[in-house]
Amino acid sequence: MTDYEYIVQQVKKAHYSEWDDEVLRKCVDMLPGLTREQQLSIYRSKWVAHEKTMKDAIFNLLFKERIGERDRKIKAMSVEELIENLKDENGYGKFIVLEMKERFDALDDSDKKKIIETLSATTKANQRWAEGKRKKMNGEKK
Repeated sequence: MTDYEYIVQQVKKAHYSEWDDEVLRKCVDMLPGLTREQQLSIYRSKWVAHEKTMKDAIFNLLFKERIGERDRKIKAMSVEELIENLKDENGYGKFIVLEMKERFDALDDSDKKKIIETLSATTKANQRWAEGKRKKMNGEKK
């Protein structure tokens, strides 16, 4: 039995029951040895439609280069570029927000204010985060 056949067999079995952690780990470890076509066929299979661990592992293998390129591009951006790209809605929004939050404490006050202002105009969770940071900044100055 090939690795591909073994993984498909285990995926089908797990679809009707629960994954055994050892078998799941073994299958995930086998994934890099499969061809891209085999990885895609498992990824698109109805058997893994609700299997997050397996789907995420295959997704990361299939799009590793693109994910790495996106991450490098975002890390290289200045605060102004991050804000501009967030406004462009180019599909990187979630990752840009994470980068802004990650960098926040290391920035100077003017950049912090820009980030707070930008995130205050987005989701409720980001608004709460920004308001907390605004209060903290104002509290430190007094």
